[in-house]
Amino acid sequence: MSEQITIYGSGGNRAARVAWTVNELGLEASYRHYDGMIGSDELRRLHPQAKIPAMQIGDLVLFESAAICQHLCDITAGQRLLAPVGTPQRSLHNQWVSFAQSEVEAYLWHSFQMGRLEMAESATAAALELNRHLAGAGLDALEQHLAKQDFLLDEQFSLADIIVGWTINWSRKSGLLETRPALQTYLAKLFDRPQVAMIW
Repeated sequence: MSEQITIYGSGGNRAARVAWTVNELGLEASYRHYDGMIGSDELRRLHPQAKIPAMQIGDLVLFESAAICQHLCDITAGQRLLAPVGTPQRSLHNQWVSFAQSEVEAYLWHSFQMGRLEMAESATAAALELNRHLAGAGLDALEQHLAKQDFLLDEQFSLADIIVGWTINWSRKSGLLETRPALQTYLAKLFDRPQVAMIW
């Protein structure tokens, strides 16, 4: 790839998915750490809400970590992380990524945001408990699936594992994996990859 890849974000947020994908693909990228500039005018030219992560390749600017990771795979010749469009494996990838983001990550994000708002303690506690319950239901489905196989798409590591694995790791940090041994084992396999050690 001849054009420079620039990633805006940091290893502690969803930009870690992008950095991990870059490492797995063997690409080179430059990183701009923007944690302290969320909401700035400079970031707003990359993201309509001035958030991270974002990526620039030539004249193309992309935001949303899953979209960025998929684009990097699509433009990398010979990559094996993401199946071609129109194949069953690509559809399964889309399925699990959408599932994790809507059935787990959305509730984790809502809980995180609630921690930044001033709300009545009773209302906050009830909402947080509901979020844990709803995210837990999604995690239970992933637990059942990954108890039967090593990775999300059969036995081969793929981009789905990068995107969904990051969500499961956030769940771990939120204390939601204690009763889900298959997800603990799954994360351990992901963390054993040298491309992950380069990030965290």
